[in-house]
Amino acid sequence: MESKANYALIGTFVLIAILSIAAFVAYLSGRGVSEKLTDYVVVYTTPPRGISVGSEVRYNGLKMGEVTQTKLDPEDKNKVLVSIRVKEITPVLKESYGQLEPLGLTGLSYIQLFPGDSTAPVERQTMFGAIPRIEGRASQFDFLLGGSGTVIENANVALGRVVAILSPEATQNFHDILANINTITGAVAKSDLSNDRIETFMIAIEQAALDVSTAALGVDVTAQEVSKFLQADEIKTLLAQAESSLKTAEDTMVEFKTLAQHGTNLSDEAALMIEQFSATGMQDLSTSMPTLRDVMDSLNRVVEELERSPIEFVAGQKKEVTELPQ
Repeated sequence: MESKANYALIGTFVLIAILSIAAFVAYLSGRGVSEKLTDYVVVYTTPPRGISVGSEVRYNGLKMGEVTQTKLDPEDKNKVLVSIRVKEITPVLKESYGQLEPLGLTGLSYIQLFPGDSTAPVERQTMFGAIPRIEGRASQFDFLLGGSGTVIENANVALGRVVAILSPEATQNFHDILANINTITGAVAKSDLSNDRIETFMIAIEQAALDVSTAALGVDVTAQEVSKFLQADEIKTLLAQAESSLKTAEDTMVEFKTLAQHGTNLSDEAALMIEQFSATGMQDLSTSMPTLRDVMDSLNRVVEELERSPIEFVAGQKKEVTELPQ
């Protein structure tokens, strides 16, 4: 009886220890037993450096989950699929994306979730359905590394130019420039520049500045007078009359243009009539010429008869009377 009681005590102790360890692990993981989680897949077209199973997933700097799996996309070998599991309360939207962020100087990274511009939530996973995917982006450090070739190239060009500037010929030219400057400053120091001459020079500069200021004031006064002159009633009336004259001239030009257009139309119509007459009128005239010639002959005979004996032409020829025998 005593051994059986010891076994029961040991079994109870083991169960309590296992439950305690499970509770401790759940407490350390930062989630309750009843906490709901959601799975997503972050798709990267660039290498997700520093990401492995267990890497953190954050939102606004807060840890919301972790990476559960990394693998290549079976449909596109250039893409990397990173499976994450986050708290259900994490606001993952349609345009959300996961950007890699370096974890200090350790070489490791974590995934920072950003909401994007959309306000609509992403579709949740249905029972036995496909896990929703979101876009993955590289970190700013990766972009810097990607452009390191260009940076090194530019640095080499800059160094080459520095070497060209520091060549012996350029150095000698720089020394010559310094020597010329020393010569000029020495000549100025040896020249007879007394205080009186410097003061006279400064007075001349001041007088020139005063003259320029006076001229500017004169120009300002002239501009004001011109402005007042332009605002006078006579000028306004003259400008209005000039505007009216220009308007009248413009209307006259429009009427002249219309008249010229009408003249052009009349010329076109006259040319068309002449063309039609040339085509048909001349033919009709040539056809009528024989008839006109006969009419002219008849008129000539009438004129001759009228000249020979007008009375007979009017009254008719005298008829001869034949007497019959009785």
